[in-house]
Amino acid sequence: MNRIASQISFFAPAAVMSAWATVMLHTIATGQITHLLSPLFRNYVLIAALLLIALSALYLVLYQPSETTAPAFAPAGRLRQFGRWLVLLLPLVAASILSPSALSSTTFNNRSSTAGVAAMPSWNQASQLKAKEVLDTDPNQPAPVEVTDLITLSRNPAQVQAFEGRKVRTVGLYAAQPGKPVKLVRWIMWCCAADAQPAAVELTGNTSGNWKDTQWVEVVGTAHFPSILGAFIPKIEVDSIQPTQEPDEPYLSP
Repeated sequence: MNRIASQISFFAPAAVMSAWATVMLHTIATGQITHLLSPLFRNYVLIAALLLIALSALYLVLYQPSETTAPAFAPAGRLRQFGRWLVLLLPLVAASILSPSALSSTTFNNRSSTAGVAAMPSWNQASQLKAKEVLDTDPNQPAPVEVTDLITLSRNPAQVQAFEGRKVRTVGLYAAQPGKPVKLVRWIMWCCAADAQPAAVELTGNTSGNWKDTQWVEVVGTAHFPSILGAFIPKIEVDSIQPTQEPDEPYLSP
């Protein structure tokens, strides 16, 4: 029995490193990594997974279990050894299976109240170029915009005047809670899901429908920028809402 315990203890580190590598590769293969990490850092996850596999193999090659019995403080018995494995591997399995595919509306509400801790889209050179691109679209067709485009446009009075009343088409997460305006939300990610901040525009008009909370929808409507306390607030007067597929990149970059 002691020999079995020693063998199990020997293989445990390699098994845990391999399990971590498997979880990392699983998030890449299934595309789940797009919900967890900015594109800037995704290659490092692949490198880390490959290193863990290499270290697991190296551990097995360079280190061999001792012929002596397990130390006195090591748990004895198969049931207790099985428990040790569960403690090591269960969090990995849970992380792989139970991680959500999207941030919830509760997270949206909580992080909306602290949005000031991270810079939201601002009126800089990149946003000016994007605004010009949007304004140059065919006025007879809905302009394809992101939620963040409407926010950056609202920072410049001249652009607000030029874009007021334009038809737009945009994609986002449908967010509706009792007593609050319906909103279309996109998440801005700097590094990972932990630092993601919501950017949203209010939807008015024809917002009725059997839409699920945080469901991906495509909205077509008219952009308006009413002034509230001296600030322009982007809104979309909805013509239609249709379900749509999740974008290849569900998070926007700042």
